Amino acid sequence: MCDVILPCEYNPKECPSTSPEKSRLFTILLLYCWQNEYDKRPYQQFQFKKLEFEDRIGRKYHCIRDFRVIVNYLLQRHQLAVKITGLVVSNWDARLLKDFARSLIPVWYIELTLMRFPHEFFVMMRLNALKMDVSQLSLEGTPLTDDDVRILREFLMVNTTLRLLNVSSCNLTQYNFALIADGVHKSAGVRRLYADRLLGLSLSLDTEKLASVLGSLLMQNRLWSLSLEHCELTAQDMLPIAEYLSLTTSNFRRLRLACNKIGPDGALFLLRGISIGKRLELLDISYNSIGTHGGEWVAMYLSSCLKLQHLHLNYNDIQPEAMNLILVTLKKCCWLERLELYGNHFDSRSAMILRRLLDAEVLRHAEVDISYTYDEALQDYRVVPWR
Repeated sequence: MCDVILPCEYNPKECPSTSPEKSRLFTILLLYCWQNEYDKRPYQQFQFKKLEFEDRIGRKYHCIRDFRVIVNYLLQRHQLAVKITGLVVSNWDARLLKDFARSLIPVWYIELTLMRFPHEFFVMMRLNALKMDVSQLSLEGTPLTDDDVRILREFLMVNTTLRLLNVSSCNLTQYNFALIADGVHKSAGVRRLYADRLLGLSLSLDTEKLASVLGSLLMQNRLWSLSLEHCELTAQDMLPIAEYLSLTTSNFRRLRLACNKIGPDGALFLLRGISIGKRLELLDISYNSIGTHGGEWVAMYLSSCLKLQHLHLNYNDIQPEAMNLILVTLKKCCWLERLELYGNHFDSRSAMILRRLLDAEVLRHAEVDISYTYDEALQDYRVVPWR
């Protein structure tokens, strides 16, 4: 403001403008200091987030100049894990792109989230596939074109060290997902696949084709973890999965199917298959509208799922009568390490059953996401969330 004694008329043009703050120079030394804040010794867990960078440095990220600093840092200091979020990688400097692909060769855990890569990057990864030591590769939120998927399939077929692949929210359709599944099928080492939010080229996914691809992939009996959340899967699509789960020779351990449309019949197929095979350890069918009938199927088969340790049933519109059956069943099977039921319907009897289970230490508070409390207005116990 001006120095004129009040009262005065404020004229912003006459006030001296403050000089803009000069942004800090981004150097390898500064990046090294930041990594010391994030990581514990020996500083081999590299992470970089674009929004955090712009907030700390005081200017916009430059896709060539700043990326060169990151690449030089990775080339000078070999990392066990690299986590980069939100960058747009340009193909304007081919040498820079080649150096970045080379810097990832010794890395075990690669997480490239919400990135934008040119096709040439995946080609360079394919050329380095035999030399790369990567064990986990996550491309979550990074759009993949059909050409990118074809190259990624070849990478999966050639690389021998990869164990986990995450292609969730990568704009995959049921058509190019088949290429990913074929690459996993022919891969020597991939055991865990995350492919959430597959897209349909029309209004919805052709889940019959997707189920056929899944059936072929599962029967290979190599996968032990699969995640297909937000994929519009229906009850009929659970049949090939349930058939595989019913095999006593199955290596499958973890299945995540939250936010689909499997309904009560899908819950029946899955729980019946798990009770026969007795191999699955984690099942997540939250947000699937299995309803009261689905809850009754869960209660019926739960005691026969001998190795099931984690069960997620959140927000499935299960009514109190079915929830009470599930809680009573826990007296027979107390081997669950985690049970999530919040988001369904409970009554006072549900609270009483839960109280007895917790007081008798059949369940512990750390093993369930609900608890009980006495409501003076109701003059009775009721179920409350427990986080």
